Amino acid sequence: IDFSFQQGGWGASLADKLVRKCDVLNRGFSGYNTRWVKIILPRLIRKGNSLDSPVAVTIFFGANDSALKGENPKQRIPLEEYAANLTSTVQHLQSVGVPESRLIRTTPLPPLCEAAQRQEGCKLNRLNLVVGEYARACLQVAQDCGIDALDLWTLMQK
Repeated sequence: IDFSFQQGGWGASLADKLVRKCDVLNRGFSGYNTRWVKIILPRLIRKGNSLDSPVAVTIFFGANDSALKGENPKQRIPLEEYAANLTSTVQHLQSVGVPESRLIRTTPLPPLCEAAQRQEGCKLNRLNLVVGEYARACLQVAQDCGIDALDLWTLMQK
């Protein structure tokens, strides 16, 4: 997310398509997980600051949370805590006035081509199967909270 506004990034492309219609803001932080976001979110997004009338707010966490425990213990968050943190994020956004109809959960990425990474000699710190579990938890939280979800993980599997 934090690199999405680089040349050719999806954030830059979205901002270009929506120029003079709305502002596209990014509050992504490289390496953050839902535990850390839960701490800083109230400082980043408060009632009355830059969210007066959002068209949409996407919540896009989970890639770092789904890291393998033995390979990346600082970023990994257990699945149950991940789901609870996502719920807390939605509740905070609702508390500052963002309606449910404007919230969109996006499943964690990336799906991985483990064979290609192994062939290149890369040590895996995530497994596609595990990221999929986090994606399913993300979708369940969205359903439980009554908000929309974009299942990028499944779309990219196809």
